[in-house]
Amino acid sequence: MHYAHVKRKEQTMNRYIMEEFYNDPALRQRLFEEAHRERARSIKAGWAWLRKELLPRFDFRPGHWMERLG
Repeated sequence: MHYAHVKRKEQTMNRYIMEEFYNDPALRQRLFEEAHRERARSIKAGWAWLRKELLPRFDFRPGHWMERLG
């Protein structure tokens, strides 16, 4: 049986958009640069989130582990 949600996903991409992408080097360069910046921005945000989550768990003062033990 062919499910309805599969049929909705089987739409092909507009041929003219792809031709414009391949025929216009300036457009392709701009899109690649924007994608690179967006990836870098999201990776930086991920590292910032990870740092914010992990640093409070690790206090690097020399004798602090004794304080935590009680």
